[in-house]
Amino acid sequence: MKEYIARDPKTGMPLAFGKSGISVKVDEAYRAPKGPWDAIKHYDIISLCDGTIQALEVRWKEKPQLITRNDAIRALPRIMREQPELVHKQLTMALSDIKPEVRISALFSLPYCALVETDELFEHLHELLDDVDVNVRKAASTCLEIVAPVFPSATEETLFQELQSSVASRRKHAYSALKEMCQVWPEVVVNHLDELLRSENQNLRLEASKILPPLARTKSASVWDLIGWSLTDESGPVRAQAARTLPTLANIHPQMAKILIENSLFDTNNQVRKSALRALKSIDVSGFRMNRLCIDGARHSDSEIRRACILMMPRLFTESEMRIQALELLRQETRPELISLLEELSIDPEIEGGEEEKNRFLAPSPQATNEDGTPLLPTYERGLDKEITGPKSDEKSKSDKNS
Repeated sequence: MKEYIARDPKTGMPLAFGKSGISVKVDEAYRAPKGPWDAIKHYDIISLCDGTIQALEVRWKEKPQLITRNDAIRALPRIMREQPELVHKQLTMALSDIKPEVRISALFSLPYCALVETDELFEHLHELLDDVDVNVRKAASTCLEIVAPVFPSATEETLFQELQSSVASRRKHAYSALKEMCQVWPEVVVNHLDELLRSENQNLRLEASKILPPLARTKSASVWDLIGWSLTDESGPVRAQAARTLPTLANIHPQMAKILIENSLFDTNNQVRKSALRALKSIDVSGFRMNRLCIDGARHSDSEIRRACILMMPRLFTESEMRIQALELLRQETRPELISLLEELSIDPEIEGGEEEKNRFLAPSPQATNEDGTPLLPTYERGLDKEITGPKSDEKSKSDKNS
């Protein structure tokens, strides 16, 4: 069995604990919720739990509160490191108590006391999930949702049982726990999903496929196998959930995304095709396989797919190739806006464009140079001035003399 570290289910950070006399840091996200039981003095908690003290009054939020055994059981995590043996004994007794409210209080404390001692605690949790009292069952489901991301090995069988429960509320808590495990224990999630996605029950496969999007950021071949398997599921909604991972894969592993997009782009489910299109727009589409995919997509029955593939043509083909493909597609296109788009791509601006467009392709005349390669500058201007101004100046001087 793989050794694991207790981690906070929300942040994924290790939960730090130590022996008596050593400073201990506990993440705030993995502490028991506060309540009147926090006002009990440490030395009174065990006495209230074992019945030595029946009740006592404390002040909580500036108001007097009557504290009983149920509150003391909820306060056990506060002394779990000071008196681990006594805490564990009181907690196991409470988990098997005849009173439902006592069992519920014990389930409240179980996740936090288990960080010090787990012996028998998860066996009790497994049993209480099928308790005769409905409120105890609900408390056990909530408890499992908290502890499963921190103790995945100890709760593996119990969690798998709840993931397949016929009761929707029990499955909901189990799937919430599984979702929390995606970032901290992805390999455990993969093991669960591998079984669930092969189930004959379509509803179970659908709920399992909803875990794939948060799992997609994990760079794991096992995760990619699950996604690929789900994209071929006979159920459209299952494939649609799996296709939601494609945009994420396009960013973190574009080569794998390309392989999965090739089939998803032509899926019969509209949601699958939309997800494939979003992924396709964010990856490098160069290469022969993508060229072929683009041309096939430009002939698809879905106009959105045709439009997206037509817009990609300038990125995939040379100008001459693009014009040839656009002319071929024009023969079968029926939507006016796509016809206009293809017509723009099929025009050769050098030949069929307007005067301004044609002028852009005219090459400028080469610069004249001297024998030594220096630019040849005009020299006729000064001589021309002499030829023009010479006679005029002579005529002017003659008229001056005659006068």
